[in-house]
Amino acid sequence: MLSIFERFKRKRLEEYEEGEETFEAAKVAEEGPEPEVARPVEMNDRSVDRLLSDIWADREQHPEDMQAVEFFLPALRDRMESHDLKRQAAEVLAKKDPDDVLKDESGRPVEIKPVDAKCTVYVPSDKMSAFICAFPPIAGGQELTMESITEALKKNKVAYGIDQEKLDSIAEEKKYGILFAIARGEVQTNGQDGSVVDHYSRQEDVGLKEDERGNVDHKSLRRFQGIQEGELICEIIPPTEGEDGIDVTGKVLRARAGKEPRVPQGKNTALSEDGTQLTATMDGDISFHNGAFHVERLLTIPESVDNAVGNLDYNGDILIKGDVMSGFTVCATGDIVVRGMVAGATLRAGGNIEIAKGMNGNGQGLLEARGNVRLSFMENANVVCHQDVYASTVINSNITCGGSVIAKEGKGIIIGGNIVARQSVEARRIGNQSGCENVIRIGQAMHDEENLEYLRKELKTNVDTLDKIQKNISYLKSKAPLSPEKQDLMEKLQVQSILYIDKVDVLSEKLEDLENERPDFSECRVRSDIIYPTTKISLDYAKFTVRDTTSMCMVYYQDGELLMGTY
Repeated sequence: MLSIFERFKRKRLEEYEEGEETFEAAKVAEEGPEPEVARPVEMNDRSVDRLLSDIWADREQHPEDMQAVEFFLPALRDRMESHDLKRQAAEVLAKKDPDDVLKDESGRPVEIKPVDAKCTVYVPSDKMSAFICAFPPIAGGQELTMESITEALKKNKVAYGIDQEKLDSIAEEKKYGILFAIARGEVQTNGQDGSVVDHYSRQEDVGLKEDERGNVDHKSLRRFQGIQEGELICEIIPPTEGEDGIDVTGKVLRARAGKEPRVPQGKNTALSEDGTQLTATMDGDISFHNGAFHVERLLTIPESVDNAVGNLDYNGDILIKGDVMSGFTVCATGDIVVRGMVAGATLRAGGNIEIAKGMNGNGQGLLEARGNVRLSFMENANVVCHQDVYASTVINSNITCGGSVIAKEGKGIIIGGNIVARQSVEARRIGNQSGCENVIRIGQAMHDEENLEYLRKELKTNVDTLDKIQKNISYLKSKAPLSPEKQDLMEKLQVQSILYIDKVDVLSEKLEDLENERPDFSECRVRSDIIYPTTKISLDYAKFTVRDTTSMCMVYYQDGELLMGTY
């Protein structure tokens, strides 16, 4: 069944489509011609049309009013019905012969005392508007006055945004039985968050390229982005403050100021004095990793890393044109690119690691990177990285990564070993027909749990210390006046309180950021064109074992369980 509001709206829309002339004719037929002199409106003239006529007239400018009045319209109509019945009864009594006295069931004369005209005010829950409806007097009561209207508004705490012109019109013309929007607040406007406009790409053109036949071009290496000293890296757009609002009760609605953007300032970059431009402070190669732009010089090794070169530890990027032999260590704060092959060596990079000809680690080789790891194949190797691992072949290797393990190029196979991926594992084939065991764990952060535990303990320690300081301050305040020694102690404690408050705020923000970085388990999955038994997959406390060879399958997390489907 349609509500009063819906019936009224449907009727009005039909009238509107018929044209304004039809609407005016219907109005005249219903209410009669407009009088030359304003007169009080009788309650028996009102209908839903008349009650909402002013709201409907403003529907284009204030469409939200129609929705707001829907909630209290039934109660208002019931109240008007009751008031009208009482007024009609008073008219009946007034017309009766004085000798013809009506009596109630107890035999007492029926009498309706005079009731003055009054107003009902409705304020929706958001307090951004206020509505008023006047009821006519009963049995010779006093007509509507400005004082009675003002008192009704005051009683309902309506103090801001009042339409005085409409208020005067209601009081002077005695507009009974019509609902008016009498006051409106001002909605607060939140400030816009700051932003960063990059002039250099954050995405690196890294990786092995695959042609239409599925062959991998091992010469397709990362193209470095060169930059010169003083060049603009990015522009920082500051946030705006926003504008406060106010509701009809006069309460100020505080606007949220925009958030400061995170400035991606890394090594060998400088921020302008006004904080709006980030530039390079040296010539070199620019890359984006760990949330910042870095400009670093490139170290090129024209031959293999062996006894003639020794171990490497460099503050920047390293390009090795040969191989890296077993037992050697290569460390770089930036990227490591090897155009040859890596044996049982250790490579640690603050950025990405790329190996053109792959790695046979002999169970000892280790790759550690804060960015991505890309190589053609890996066998008997160990990989730990914060982002993604890309390879065409993975055999008997152990991988722990903060992103995904993707083996979609070339053969695209994963056989044996243990894989821990925070997001997903994708391959063309997982396992083989001999039934070697594959262990895959997804949705597992690589290092976040350790960091979270440390931050939680650190935050608790600082909160406990702050609590003790504040209790000591409260105790000293209760003992006022204080001696000079205790006053000095009070001042020191207040300074310490400020410092610890800052510490707690910083730790809380770091903890919140780290917790928000946790993966969405709904996005975690293992997907493969073909997957062989026995492949064991786990996520959190859910476990799934592939016991039959399955094609075009996907294992995903839903409602606390790991399920297998197709794609």
